[in-house]
Amino acid sequence: MSPPSPYLRARSPEQKEERRRHLLDTAKALLLDMPDVHDLGINELARRAGMTKSNVYRYFESSEAVLLDVLVEEFVVWRAELRKALGRDRKRAGTVEHIARAFAATVAARPLLCRLTSIFPSILEHNISAGRMVEFKHGLLAVRKETALDFHACVPSIAATSFERCIHLALPLLIGLWPLSHPAQVAAEVIELPELAALRYRFQQDLEAALLMLLRSLPSEQLAGGGSQRDLRAAS
Repeated sequence: MSPPSPYLRARSPEQKEERRRHLLDTAKALLLDMPDVHDLGINELARRAGMTKSNVYRYFESSEAVLLDVLVEEFVVWRAELRKALGRDRKRAGTVEHIARAFAATVAARPLLCRLTSIFPSILEHNISAGRMVEFKHGLLAVRKETALDFHACVPSIAATSFERCIHLALPLLIGLWPLSHPAQVAAEVIELPELAALRYRFQQDLEAALLMLLRSLPSEQLAGGGSQRDLRAAS
């Protein structure tokens, strides 16, 4: 996409959305080349987008606001990928093992989602207006509810509200496991020592294992006939 002219102010809603889209696409391209998302600043974003700094501020109140919108878009794409993954592997469908594997695999496949999620409580929630924060939190809650309903459709014997609680607890797992499994160079070299092997983290594998522990702790609803669907599957 060619950059819009910095000298023509966008006036129509379509023009404004085009500028905003260009900025987000530019930010994503920059983030793919940046080892540290903290390096994304308004000055560099404006330069790479071919716009002035004041123009960027017409669309985003801060660099954190840019990153937050990128994170929202990453969540949207991930949700679609998770839904597809839940529909695959019919032999395992209908089990919490299938859910844990699909969740961990689709999250791990989107490193930018993981990087931004790992810093959103400590970095991205700063320099954001209250109105934008309310909008973001409502969106996050909607993602949690929709994902819980997808999980419930996969394993009907567990209530959607129970899955919501599980996802609520899975978020801090993701936030913590990403940096632990991608340590700084010195730390990465140190934990390669054989005696420190127990301190190593493997993001996808550990996320799946932790999710499975949470999922297996969820209570099953009793169905007509005196047993849960899990019990009925075991008996068949």
